[in-house]
Amino acid sequence: MSSQTRLECCCSRCTSRGTFSRRRKKVAVSRSSSSSSSSSSSGTLDELISIASRDDRGIGSTRRPEIESIIDRLLLEEEEKNTKKNNKDDFSLSARWKLLWTSERETLFLLETFQNSLAYQTIDEKAKTLRNAVEFSGGNAFVVESEIEILDERKVNFTFLSAGLKFSNGFTLPVPPVGKGWFENIYVGERYRVARDSRGDTLIVERC
Repeated sequence: MSSQTRLECCCSRCTSRGTFSRRRKKVAVSRSSSSSSSSSSSGTLDELISIASRDDRGIGSTRRPEIESIIDRLLLEEEEKNTKKNNKDDFSLSARWKLLWTSERETLFLLETFQNSLAYQTIDEKAKTLRNAVEFSGGNAFVVESEIEILDERKVNFTFLSAGLKFSNGFTLPVPPVGKGWFENIYVGERYRVARDSRGDTLIVERC
């Protein structure tokens, strides 16, 4: 496995902003047709989680277009809901989040290659840190440490600080960290979070 592959796991990464920007422009065209009610947003989220939870975290997925379409709808509903006075939910990003579904190929490669592995993302807003980890059987894990800058209620910049394979005996095999980027939260709730990153990948996680 290359160091590049090892680095880019379970996290948002930086390349071009083009993919996500084009998606936002396309979604904006259909804004007027979306529902702005909280019940509608909840129903869309339920639909998304139901499909994603049956799709093996995205491994070998053929349902990405369907999932992305639902997320587009969720984005519209959240944006319209948040423009209404006193109708905005305010849930902290700080938590340990368990991966439910992703389109990130590096994460999916690790999850498929190492059976029974789990992926987590841990955010600490106060410390301005983000940790991405794929935990393998036997207590070993591949971990990427980053620092973050919260730009606003949705967008978060990050920069890699370190990465490495951590063994259960305490030994760490370091890998040079590469890159920086951003992710934007489409939805943050009491239980779930949905985000897209600067490479156009999608992350659906559950608060632990």
